[in-house]
Amino acid sequence: MRPVLRALAVLAAALALPGPLAAEAVALRHSPWLALRFEQGGAEVPLANTDLLRSEVTMARAPFTIVLPVRGDKDAYLIAAWTDDSIFAAADAPNRAGPDVPAELPRFFRPYTAMADTAAGSGVLMMRPDAHNYLSGLKLGPDYYRHTFHVAALAGEDAAGDWRETPISAAKGPVYLVAWFDEDGDGIMRHGEFEFLVLNFR
Repeated sequence: MRPVLRALAVLAAALALPGPLAAEAVALRHSPWLALRFEQGGAEVPLANTDLLRSEVTMARAPFTIVLPVRGDKDAYLIAAWTDDSIFAAADAPNRAGPDVPAELPRFFRPYTAMADTAAGSGVLMMRPDAHNYLSGLKLGPDYYRHTFHVAALAGEDAAGDWRETPISAAKGPVYLVAWFDEDGDGIMRHGEFEFLVLNFR
């Protein structure tokens, strides 16, 4: 076989390979829109970009940290978390990329839907399809120059409607996140200000 044809055959075979190799080829250090990073056990965990808005990260069943960029003195990140990707559809991404952005927020980011936590955060990622984790001030960690959200447990309502906390070591996955940073402070969730993340646990 000629060298050029051999090279093309090898390239075609590589592109056809499924799974981890394909994900590894598009590995990212941070998410593409909000530049969120993940750390676990003192090391960065790479993300795989699966489409324009959606990134995935695979971690061990152990506590992890989301590192969020420092943008200003009054930074506030909103993160909605749920057990399926219905929150992605509720974000209405196609319309938010158009010229007439809907002023109405998704149900989980509307006023008075922030879930209560301790003043400096309790290490719990709270999960509801109609509410969010509001991260500002000390909830972004005690270090002024490094915003972090440490997650050691997941919390939500069980089948009986009781609120339960589950340590990450016993977490079932995946977990779906919609993250929003209101860059211009206008209260409208615009394309470029939000993204989707999928947390997988192995």
